[in-house]
Amino acid sequence: MEPGNMPRVIVTICLVTMAVQFAAALPAAETSTPKEAFDLGLPGLGAPELEEMAMSPDRPEWAPLPIMWGHSEMVPLLIGYLHDGDVENRIRAAFLLGQIGHATAREALLGALGDDCRDVRIQAGIALTCLRDERGQKAAEAALIGEPGWIRYYAVLGLSRLDSDSARQTLEQMGPHQPDFIRRTIAAALAEPASVLPLAPGQELVVIEPQQLPWLWDEIVAAYNAETDWWWHAGDYDQCVRCREVMLLMNPAMAETYSDIAWLQWSMGYNTEAIGTYHRGIQRLPESPWAHHYLGFHYYILKKYRQALPYLSKAVELAPNSLSRRVLAHSLERLGDLEGCFAHWQYMYEQAPQDAAVQFNYRRVQRLLDEQ
Repeated sequence: MEPGNMPRVIVTICLVTMAVQFAAALPAAETSTPKEAFDLGLPGLGAPELEEMAMSPDRPEWAPLPIMWGHSEMVPLLIGYLHDGDVENRIRAAFLLGQIGHATAREALLGALGDDCRDVRIQAGIALTCLRDERGQKAAEAALIGEPGWIRYYAVLGLSRLDSDSARQTLEQMGPHQPDFIRRTIAAALAEPASVLPLAPGQELVVIEPQQLPWLWDEIVAAYNAETDWWWHAGDYDQCVRCREVMLLMNPAMAETYSDIAWLQWSMGYNTEAIGTYHRGIQRLPESPWAHHYLGFHYYILKKYRQALPYLSKAVELAPNSLSRRVLAHSLERLGDLEGCFAHWQYMYEQAPQDAAVQFNYRRVQRLLDEQ
């Protein structure tokens, strides 16, 4: 089900308004590294490179924009992390090496097929198929069983690049059993296989030190955010989800990104998946008031007020002066608990007596209690 424009506009305005007020109530976050301090030249929002990538005759319409392709300056560090990094960094490194497409990564990726972690093996196999190395095919095929949709998408990309009889047979056999997005992608890939793109001109070597690694992930997050925006305007929300999942791979501590994915899933009619995504955010960020707030607010806009209570309450517990308290008060009122509702408006009135909305609701609910 394709989301309509008007619901999107209404919900987006509401979320943005709440985000601004909610963020103002939270402790100030550490300032991020200035872009000029670490810039590999990846495309940002509105960059003309995005349109050039999209219009390339070597790229089928279903394939991702080659955001990382040719960025060989990252390869030495990523190979190092594929060998010696923790699990999360090994997964990231394997994924990125496949998207960069540099042949020098092949031996390291082959070694990663024996990694103790299945997720590393899966990403290494997909990366090898993206490099047109058939030795990654079995791992890429395994990704089509049980892995999240975004990972299956990249497995289809790799198998399509192999463009062998065996890879095509796999896609033909497994296509009917896939979720809708992957089923459509497989059909498109069988009709127009993804070729290996010409390598970009050699980048000037950038020496990336280990302490710069968080900046590297942030740089990549920003690039996939730009690709998300491109797909958004193209009207393909499954691709937006796919890009957002890559962002979480690079930085799983972004509560708002879980919410973005969940909202897109809900908009397309996949509410069960959306609820699961909100819970992923809570599981990963149990001390984030945002993570709890987003699920509580989701239930609130669905008018499932009782389900909203524990999540909004937890958000208030973690950030007492957050906007979650207002949504919690409204939820309690709709459940008929005027006393509980009034307690929250009274708290907010004592904290911010000049707030017009707080004044209005404090007096309004007080009158309702007096009339009982």
